[in-house]
Parts: sequence; structure tokens; C-alpha cells
Amino acid sequence: MDMVLTGVPTAIDTSDVTETATETATEWTDWLAGGVGLAVLIAVYVVMLVAYVRIIQKAGYSGWWVLVGLVPVLNVVMFLVFAFSRWPVLRENERLRSLTRYEP
Repeated sequence: MDMVLTGVPTAIDTSDVTETATETATEWTDWLAGGVGLAVLIAVYVVMLVAYVRIIQKAGYSGWWVLVGLVPVLNVVMFLVFAFSRWPVLRENERLRSLTRYEP
């Protein structure tokens, strides 16, 4: 006994959904790869560069040390040097504390 259902699709047609998703992804990547995406990327790099310079300066070093981060092996070495050495700010702070005596 074979039953034949009429009007019921045997397979779901997903071609419309796939085309819409592909068009949306293409529009997104076109926008991102265009001038707006490049401007956003440059803005993020500038903000991060300014933040890195401020952190290095607060530690007592010259802000130009940020450029060392662009050199592949030297950046890791200098990161370790900055992490484990006495920062100029701390040395200056200790020197000033030794000169002034606090007496209650």
C-alpha cells in the first residue's frame, strides 16, 4: 500500500536563504574592506599607540620606546626588560623618600 501525498515537498528548497546570506556577507565584507573599515582600523591603531606611549611615559621611559614593539625579536626582549627592571619612576620615588624624613 503506497501512499502518495500531493502538495507536500519532498525536499526543502534552501537556495533563497543561501543567496540572501551570501549577499549579506558580501555587503558586510565590501563595507569592511572599503574606506570605512580602513578608517576604523587606523583609528584603533592610533588610540592604542597613544595609550602605549602614555603607559611607557608614566613608567619613566621615553615614549619612543613604543617603536621597539615593531621589531619582531627585540620587542619580546624589551618587554621582559621593562617588566623586571627598576623603573625610573620608582628609583626617583625612592630617592626622594630617602632625602625627606617623615617625623610625626
